[in-house]
Amino acid sequence: TNIGPKVWNSLYWISLVFGVLQATGKAFLHTGKNRWIYVNQLASPLGLILAKTIYTWAIAVVLGMANLLVFSLLMDFPVSHAAVYIGSVTLSVMGFATVFTLITAIAGKTPQPGFIAPVLGLPVILPFVLVGMQASLKALNPVLVSSVYKDLMLLGALNFLVLVLTSILFTPLWRD
Repeated sequence: TNIGPKVWNSLYWISLVFGVLQATGKAFLHTGKNRWIYVNQLASPLGLILAKTIYTWAIAVVLGMANLLVFSLLMDFPVSHAAVYIGSVTLSVMGFATVFTLITAIAGKTPQPGFIAPVLGLPVILPFVLVGMQASLKALNPVLVSSVYKDLMLLGALNFLVLVLTSILFTPLWRD
């Protein structure tokens, strides 16, 4: 099928957001009280949250690249600058994974964690979606690619901010 680059990009990002939500949104959802006590004795809060975050990063990046491969095989690949596009997708899904790791840790303490995690997580990932889509749209256009590096730096800064906040906010949650 032949669709426009903007439609292709929009469809890709919709499937990416919901795919990453389903794949990484279960980091702490099936952790019962007994397992929390057991893991509390094995690892420090910082070690656990960083390990879970790195694991969800790997899942999210693999899923994002697999999604890109499937979209490229089924439809034309309209991206002019593939490296910039892949960079924006990678930084965005790493942000999604970090946010969903913390959100599922918070939601895991509630009676209905499967309902709470997406409700809390989707508004928080909005900056990653907006900046990532903006950067990927610029990668579709051969003229605008020089201005995409500000978006990539912003995605990197957002990732760093969310990772620091996750490591700070997880410690009190861990001790509960």
